[in-house]
Amino acid sequence: MAKDAILYVGGDMDDKFLVSTALADIGCESEVVNFDNGYELIEYLQKTEERPFFILCDLNIPQISGLELREKINAEEHLKKRSIPFIFLSDSINPKDVDDAYLSLVQGFYLKPPTYEALKDQLTFICGYWKRAILPGRYNWESDN
Repeated sequence: MAKDAILYVGGDMDDKFLVSTALADIGCESEVVNFDNGYELIEYLQKTEERPFFILCDLNIPQISGLELREKINAEEHLKKRSIPFIFLSDSINPKDVDDAYLSLVQGFYLKPPTYEALKDQLTFICGYWKRAILPGRYNWESDN
């Protein structure tokens, strides 16, 4: 995995293509690594010590839900301590899901936008925010913001 990769869990092939293409179009230099389900992501995280830029996760993913995935990451102390930003990007918003997501300590919950341009705007905001954020083990004292 490239340093500071964006890990994308869920979504169909079209979503994966759109997210990857939008990130490239906005100039995001992070590699996008796609996963079909949460178990693949956990296995991947357990095999690498690199800290991804962030995890972008659909709420409804195969095998386990995005909320269950977040809880599994929180339950594994060595994964939780890596402080990887976890952001939901969902097709729909259910208030209970939003409440549950934030109770599980996610760092963001976004509705997938209806247009490609809106997706690029949304990803520009998300990437800009996390690029400037100070996280444990990643201190950007010489920020280029």
